[in-house]
Amino acid sequence: MKKTVISALASVLALGTVLTGCGEKDVKSTPTTVEAGKANPVTIRFLYWAKPEVYKPAIEAFEKKYPNIKVKYETVVENDSNESMKKMDVLYASGDTFDVFSLNAVPAFAQRATNGMLEPLDEYLKKEGVKYEDIYKAEQIKVGGQRYSLPGKFGPWFVLLNKAQLDAAGLPVPSSWTWDEFREYAKKLTKGEGPSKQYGTFFHTWKDYMLLKKYSTPVNQNILTDDGSAFDRDNPLLKASMELRYNMEQVDKSAPPYIDVVSQKIPYRDQYFQGKAAMLPTGPWMITEAGGTDKIPATFVSAFAPWPTNNKGDEPYSFGGADPLVISSKSQHKQEAYQFIRFLTTEGMTLTGQLSAWKNADVAKELEQIINTTKSPDKIDKDSLIHVHKVTKLPNPVVPPAYSGEVEKAFLSQAEKYLLGETKLDATVDAMKTNISKIIESNKK
Repeated sequence: MKKTVISALASVLALGTVLTGCGEKDVKSTPTTVEAGKANPVTIRFLYWAKPEVYKPAIEAFEKKYPNIKVKYETVVENDSNESMKKMDVLYASGDTFDVFSLNAVPAFAQRATNGMLEPLDEYLKKEGVKYEDIYKAEQIKVGGQRYSLPGKFGPWFVLLNKAQLDAAGLPVPSSWTWDEFREYAKKLTKGEGPSKQYGTFFHTWKDYMLLKKYSTPVNQNILTDDGSAFDRDNPLLKASMELRYNMEQVDKSAPPYIDVVSQKIPYRDQYFQGKAAMLPTGPWMITEAGGTDKIPATFVSAFAPWPTNNKGDEPYSFGGADPLVISSKSQHKQEAYQFIRFLTTEGMTLTGQLSAWKNADVAKELEQIINTTKSPDKIDKDSLIHVHKVTKLPNPVVPPAYSGEVEKAFLSQAEKYLLGETKLDATVDAMKTNISKIIESNKK
């Protein structure tokens, strides 16, 4: 067994230590194992980081359908998934028997599944008589050949667009486009100088913005190859992604330079909503924010474009997926917990104002409901948003090694040197390979 797995097991067992850190097809929605009036009432606990009002409508609908099952929702650390996971680890290690929870990242999921923290779900699906692939359109990670989760809130990454700025530049909202076309859009949308300059786009410091072109493919989207055995050094899209960002920042000057993003700690929300960047590659959490929040009101219409492809005619793939909803292996009410996550991941998710991975869901209806929950629904271009979700494809998720956090840190430290002009591209990826290979080797037997 790898050192990382051993250390992961220790992490859960030690209170003082916490882990690091998404035929005929009559598709069923939820199981009916526990019928009203035929079982003793039980209460299950659902731990998450969102405000209670997000899941309240779904919980009320579930309790109405299953009156013998009550759901107690507990916000762990509001709007902070990393701190919430740390606290849930401590609760689990102390013997707490909470039932349902979620995880915010693939490495976090894989690590906890390996540790034995998560209940395998294969037998529950088999007992219900359903097949995962008949119900859901987004695959979830399997660990050791077993399924441990059902898909929660779902969505692909896309490009958010300031419609007024596009109109002023005479540019249509793209229904499909390439990275070359994205780059040309950014040039045409850039104007002015100094503090009032309008940039064509904005790239954050996250690794996602170093992997732009890799995210346009169905395989090997990550820093490592999909089998986790090596740094993806020889994939030409790795260098092409970093080079695209560098050229847009340093040559075209259509995106704020990396040094400014880091030194000034530029918030990506401010950059977009204050009209300082016309386009923002981003994820599904920004749909509702496009309709405005108490902190940042929406003052213009936001449109949506699919993630750009590498070549014309390529299928429109993107980064993204569905958060895993899981059952604790220490739950005392596992069957009832399973019924709840089956409901929540199908008919219940729409009631939360979030997209589901349920095949029977009406995507247009889901999106309309989400839009209508925002403060300014008229500031969201509904047609372009629906189009993005109809055409975008997502790859099957891969299981990353438990040391993925170390790999990401090593990757970003070298990518930063390149973006700051301290190293050339070939030297950068060579240094990445050297450092990441050492991490991989140190975690072998």
